Amino acid sequence: MEVHSNDAILRRLWNAIAQADASGIRALLSEKPVWQMPGSSALAGTYVGVDAVLHFLARIGELTDDLQADLLDIFVSARGAVAHYRIHAVRGSERLDTEHLFMLRIVEGRIVEATFAPLDQQRYDRFFTLP
Repeated sequence: MEVHSNDAILRRLWNAIAQADASGIRALLSEKPVWQMPGSSALAGTYVGVDAVLHFLARIGELTDDLQADLLDIFVSARGAVAHYRIHAVRGSERLDTEHLFMLRIVEGRIVEATFAPLDQQRYDRFFTLP
């Protein structure tokens, strides 16, 4: 896989997530992707399979009143891609404004693994902890 192909895959995934395009997301995932969210929040865990990944992404929307993610940088290699981004989120009177990394392992043009890494894990966990 060429490096620029992984850049395109990450950008297509980013746009599909932003547009809540489940079929677009599904088309980029392997048959049994593994997505990992560290921490202790309501979103923490390992999600295995396309339906679990789509449920995880929908859950983020359910837990926020407003969410914007600004893509800051993309780093790519023949093995995958990493997005560096900033989240601006609102839930009730709570606000979250933090940077994150989203690391993808891509095999034969499909995303097989994704790991999220909030750069301020404690703040992220507090925001996404249910009352």
